[in-house]
Amino acid sequence: MTRTHLSSRHVYLALGLAFGTGCPGGGGAGSDTDVGDTETGGASTGGATTDDPTGGSSDTDDPPPVNPSGRCEQSRLGARVLRRLSQVELEHTLRDIFPEIEATWSGVQLGIDPASKHGFTNDAATLLVGDQTAAEWLATAEDVGDAVTAPAVLPLILPCAAQSPDSACAAEFIDKYGQRLFRRPLTADERARYASHFAAIAAEVEFPVALKWTLVGLIQSPHAVYRSELGEPGDDGYALTPYEVATALAYTYGGSTPSPELLAKAEQGALATPEARMAEAGALLSTPRGKDVLHLFFRQWAKYPQVESKVKIDVATFDDIRMRMIDETRRFVDEVVFAQEGDVRALLTAPITVLDATLSQFYGFGQVAGDSAVVERPADWGVGLLAQGSVLAGQAHADSSSPTKRGLLVYDRLLCGPHIPPPMNIPAIDPPMPGAQTTRERYEVAHAGDPACQSCHQYFDPIGFGFEHFDAAGRFRADENGLPIDATGQAVDSMLTPLIQFDGLTDLANKLAELPQTTDCVSGLLTNFAYGVEENCLAEEARTALQDGEVGLREFYVQLAASEHFVRREE
Repeated sequence: MTRTHLSSRHVYLALGLAFGTGCPGGGGAGSDTDVGDTETGGASTGGATTDDPTGGSSDTDDPPPVNPSGRCEQSRLGARVLRRLSQVELEHTLRDIFPEIEATWSGVQLGIDPASKHGFTNDAATLLVGDQTAAEWLATAEDVGDAVTAPAVLPLILPCAAQSPDSACAAEFIDKYGQRLFRRPLTADERARYASHFAAIAAEVEFPVALKWTLVGLIQSPHAVYRSELGEPGDDGYALTPYEVATALAYTYGGSTPSPELLAKAEQGALATPEARMAEAGALLSTPRGKDVLHLFFRQWAKYPQVESKVKIDVATFDDIRMRMIDETRRFVDEVVFAQEGDVRALLTAPITVLDATLSQFYGFGQVAGDSAVVERPADWGVGLLAQGSVLAGQAHADSSSPTKRGLLVYDRLLCGPHIPPPMNIPAIDPPMPGAQTTRERYEVAHAGDPACQSCHQYFDPIGFGFEHFDAAGRFRADENGLPIDATGQAVDSMLTPLIQFDGLTDLANKLAELPQTTDCVSGLLTNFAYGVEENCLAEEARTALQDGEVGLREFYVQLAASEHFVRREE
């Protein structure tokens, strides 16, 4: 048979798999902005600086996000949703389903996933499918189809393709890989429909080409594109199907599609109890892929990878240093959250860090042995996550520290302060003049001296002043160009009532750790991240256990699988 060219668009339409249509709750097509770097910002420059509280976003017309720190007397059920696979989830899914193409497939062609207002790239409300994403998904599906049906690979994936490449062989492929891609067995109608599509294409082209386009159709199906959390109607809301529960476990705790073993447990009804789900969650979270899922939360919540795009005028070697800082923070989280099973208090107050000799010398810690040494921080040189070089340097300018950026990180990610829309045309702060003014003095003149600025900056600049013993590159400084540093400050509530007052970063971190709203803020954000929605009150029992010190952050994340929301949804 002569191989005939079929255009992507022809097959895309022939398969009748229009993106997102007919999918309740899926968001559908529409405006699609796959832009916005959630972990890295533009490189800082010297001279005058602008401290935009939002980092440059313009969302003044959007409703404020739900405050994640909100608590309820009891848990409730959340909404039914369809969650589009993120870029990372799709990459992991296709590589896990087709390990035979590991060496020949270059990866997904999706752009950077948009972030929610809390910075998470797995939010159901932001992972929409518009024209750009649909085109990228199609290109990805075609690439996978080419790799799977390559002469050297197809016999490994589908042995019958070498002996009897016919409709029965195609049906075997559709049944096996349709289940993996849809994360449930195909219905009889679905099997018949894909078999019919294969037969129609195979009438014109060779077996591998017809199989390729059938696979392209499967990968583009809404059942593959979206994680279904719709459930089936019952007497009290909607119960997620066993396969939906297996899918939620696999992606929430393993970052990829359910394994055949997990799908088998779903078929057997073995995921129905909270204990069974927690056991699966814990096992998945112990894998390297599972750890990466939880690390993604810390990356996007603490924003520490933003340091990767930073330049520091006074540090010629910062290109090397900033990558070491990112490694340091990941290892710190590994030590405190995974190895020590620490909670929010431990994350903020751990007197250690994990670094190499180069970074230790850069900070002025002294000599350390090896590439990953757990060391005690010098006294009064900060503690915990907030003293990490990646956090300090990432929330600073090229030539100066930034009380606004650092204070806003605490205000937004540790206290869950009310959303404050920035004004238009934010004026630049005068550039630093070494020996003339401290950074604090410049900011007080620019912000506290202007009522229009002070109305917002009074909530986070005073927090940021506690970081002033650390320069733009994250190094401790006893003074600023010979001028004494005032590192006193306070955090206030929405009525400007002081919550804490402190002197320096160590004092700030210790007092933040004891505030109940700090743990409530972090637990609320981690719940939002796990469930992919910005809703409150979905896992109050687990949040109380974390607040009471009964569990650490890792175990808290596991306990989210035991919630009623994980298996049921509201009417």
